[in-house]
Amino acid sequence: VKSIMSILEWRHMTMRGLGVDVVETKRFTSFVNDRKDPFLERNFSKEELAYSFSFKNAAVHLAGTFAAKEAVVKALRSPVSLSGIIIKRKKTGEPMVWIKNRHRKSLLVSISHTARMAVAVAIRQ
Repeated sequence: VKSIMSILEWRHMTMRGLGVDVVETKRFTSFVNDRKDPFLERNFSKEELAYSFSFKNAAVHLAGTFAAKEAVVKALRSPVSLSGIIIKRKKTGEPMVWIKNRHRKSLLVSISHTARMAVAVAIRQ
C-alpha cells in the first residue's frame, strides 16, 4: 500500500478507497461449456461475456473480470450490485469501470492472471 500511496502522491491524487480481490480460475471453467448459466447472466454484461469468450481460455478472463468487479465494490465501500458494474476495455486492453452506464474515471482498475489465479486492484480517487 505504501508504494501505491507514493504513486498517488506523485500524480497528485487522493486515494479515497482501495479494493483487492483474488479468484481461482477453476471456479469459472464450468461456464466455458454452459454460457447460459444464471450466474453469468446475473453477474456479467453481454459485453463482458463477449470479451471473455473471445479468448481460448475464457475462464481466466471471466475470473479476472469478476475479481475486478469485487475489487470495485470494496473500493467504493458502498453497496453496489455486480450487475451494475461493467468492466469495459480500451483498444489497448486497459480496463475501465462503468457504473449505471457512466464511465467512472475516478475508479482505476488493474487485472492480472495466471492459468490458476486472477487478481484485481481498484483504486477510488
